[in-house]
Formats: sequence, structure tokens, C-alpha cells
Amino acid sequence: MAFQVQIRINKNTIKPFGVASSSEEFEKFTIGELKERALGLFPGVNGNFKLSFAIFTFNEGDLEDNQTFKSCGIEHLSLLVVVLRMPGGGGMKLLHV
Repeated sequence: MAFQVQIRINKNTIKPFGVASSSEEFEKFTIGELKERALGLFPGVNGNFKLSFAIFTFNEGDLEDNQTFKSCGIEHLSLLVVVLRMPGGGGMKLLHV
């Protein structure tokens, strides 16, 4: 069985994203590893600007690269919201809808 999360990449698009083949591998998967692998979901992103991710869950808030899915409470099919931050952008707020 493939273990996945769902990634919201804009207000109208949620994509399933496979991250592991076992529950043990899924629990040890880190936010940093997710960031590296998720770059493929953003075809317009290239090396012309600095890119960082802020990944949020509605219960946990901003997540750090070294955190594992288990430490964040992320489960199979959890919904993660990815926000791209680019140089020159203003402050960002996450609004709960």
C-alpha cells in the first residue's frame, strides 16, 4: 500500500502525493524531504529565484524541515497547504476558512 498526503497547491487544486511504501517509512519521512520531492508539482519554478516553503496543517501551524510526519501528527491522506515565498513578497497570513 502506498502512503500519501494530499497537497493543496492553490485554492482549486489538491494533488495526492505518494511519500512512502510502509507506515514506518511514512512516520520517519521529514518535512524537508517532502519539500525536495514536491518541487516537481510546481513546473514554473526554476533556479531564477530563491524558494522556500511554508507547510501548514490546521492543527499544528508552521512546520520545520527536521520534523518527521509522526512528530507533526501527519497521517496517511492528511491535507497539507504549501505556500511559496518569493523574494520581494510581503508578509503572509494563513486564513482558516
